Amino acid sequence: MKVSINWIKDFVDLDGIDIDDLISKFTMAVAEVEGVEHKGRDISGVVTARILSVEPVENSKKLHLLKVDAGDSEPLQIVCGAPNVRVGLVTALAKIGAKLGDITINKATLAGLDSYGMCCGGDEIGISADHTGIVELTDDTKIGIDIKEILDIEDTIFEIDNKSLTNRPDLWGQYGIAREISALTGRPLKPLDVQKLEDFSNKEGIEVNVSTPDCYRYTSAKMSNVTKKTSSLNMQIRLFYCGMRGINLLADVTNYVMLELGQPMHAFDGDIVKKIDVYNLSSDTTFRTLDETDRSLKKDTMVISTNSNVVALAGIMGGENSEITNTTTSVLIESACFDAYKVRTTALGLGMRTEASARYEKSLDPELTLTALLRYVYLIKREDEGAVISSNITDIYNKHYDRLEIEISKDYIDKFIGQDIEEKTILNILTSLEFELLENNNGKYTFLVPTFRATKDINGKADLVEEVTRIYGYDNIIPQSIKQPLKPSILDRAVKMEYDTKYALADRYNLNETHSYIWYDMATCHALNISPISHCRIVNSITKENDKIRSTIIPSLVKVIYDNKGYYDQIGTFEIGRVAIGKTSDNLIDERKHLGVVLYNEKGDVSKEMLKAKSILEYLFEYVLKVKFDLIPCECDIDY
Repeated sequence: MKVSINWIKDFVDLDGIDIDDLISKFTMAVAEVEGVEHKGRDISGVVTARILSVEPVENSKKLHLLKVDAGDSEPLQIVCGAPNVRVGLVTALAKIGAKLGDITINKATLAGLDSYGMCCGGDEIGISADHTGIVELTDDTKIGIDIKEILDIEDTIFEIDNKSLTNRPDLWGQYGIAREISALTGRPLKPLDVQKLEDFSNKEGIEVNVSTPDCYRYTSAKMSNVTKKTSSLNMQIRLFYCGMRGINLLADVTNYVMLELGQPMHAFDGDIVKKIDVYNLSSDTTFRTLDETDRSLKKDTMVISTNSNVVALAGIMGGENSEITNTTTSVLIESACFDAYKVRTTALGLGMRTEASARYEKSLDPELTLTALLRYVYLIKREDEGAVISSNITDIYNKHYDRLEIEISKDYIDKFIGQDIEEKTILNILTSLEFELLENNNGKYTFLVPTFRATKDINGKADLVEEVTRIYGYDNIIPQSIKQPLKPSILDRAVKMEYDTKYALADRYNLNETHSYIWYDMATCHALNISPISHCRIVNSITKENDKIRSTIIPSLVKVIYDNKGYYDQIGTFEIGRVAIGKTSDNLIDERKHLGVVLYNEKGDVSKEMLKAKSILEYLFEYVLKVKFDLIPCECDIDY
């Protein structure tokens, strides 16, 4: 996930704070930062300018000769091939000497005409991927000023490893990240600006029917008279820097709120969708999604519909039949919370993971839906002052998570950490992370866990200790020797036997240890004409054909030989791995550890390798396992 420092600054005052140092602290305390990018620092000399005249260039199909007011004493002559040039347009102009990344703008000659600068598209100044035309600024923009004075081109973007956020649904939005940074810096977290609830009163609500327990909460409202079609450039820049593209105002604000709060939203065309039904399909059906793909939906898939017509895959993607277009002026807003397992299985089954499904799969807080809707309406009205709230809020709340209270003491925290931490510091850290202090009885505390941390993250006292420790700083904890009685460890025979076996094979026989998956690689099995037996299969396997759990380890080792035989004349490899050989008497999988050894000789000297295999068996049984054995000749129908 990408995080914008400009966005964070909306919620936390970062004046005087070294951003690179802050990002380093974030890595140590919250989640791993994979990379940092400083946007816009390589852009200079770009100013606002108004096009005064447009003339076609002779013998050219797309070039125009422009006279441009860039705030200088005389208009500049610019040759431009953008299709959206027109008299009166205010745009971004890179003057001679301007820097656009590695490019320096110089006087140029195009079609025999001198050009004293370049009108820029969003892709050329790095604020979008759009290369179809030049930037369009509002008519009231002051002329001749640095483009950075009106557009947030300079920003620091850092990317977080998504795996480190798996148990933190609250960190899948900029506001959640800001809360962590607030705690790390000791700066207060500013509240969100949202629409007031009373602005929705005295209006008729939307009809919403929820008939599935997989929909925990469904919050919706309607707006009309939305006449502005595009979001502000600064909103589009934030979306682009964080990995999304601008589409239109109504869609952009849904994406903006999702990136800001971590709460996916959906905007339906209000003239098409007038009521909502949320349910699980009673039979298989076909549905065309926004990406213009026909999807085969299986029975029990959770969907959103209106008048019996499916208009969205719940928690994943909307339908083509209700999408927002440039003619849409009325919007029905969906802000909902769906069961994480339901969304994940549907997304995997259809092979369509989306930004929305990725968040729902993390177990979102149902309390967030109303906040997100109020934020959405506030942003629409900020972007389009003429937009009107045209309904009351309909809020169907089916599942409330239990509020969790945790009792803990300062002594417990200090003992767990191994250091005496000041009570003020402990309380400041936890309250800054929005753990509510219900009681403080001489160092014995009762905290109420915030709802956004209670869905799958915080469970008990140890979790609170971790919160204190990571924000306090692991580097600030003084290492100390552990004080505990010394007791002799009990030798685990099975573990020692496994280790001795591995050591003997690697050291004495120079074999390579391998670790493979517990399922068969069916592509290799087919290539080698192997049909292995399996006693259990994986439901919803990521790779559909590799869904058979192995009952023998040999195909896994043969694959190693198959993949490496082109590089070596001789190969010896082994693995001690788990296999499933059937079921137990109580109908559970009978899982065992097996040892497998495979020897390969390019020259086909089978006798030599058989003698080596015999030597390995004799050594393992006699000196490692220390058991009596007999090698009995047997008939083998394998054609060597």
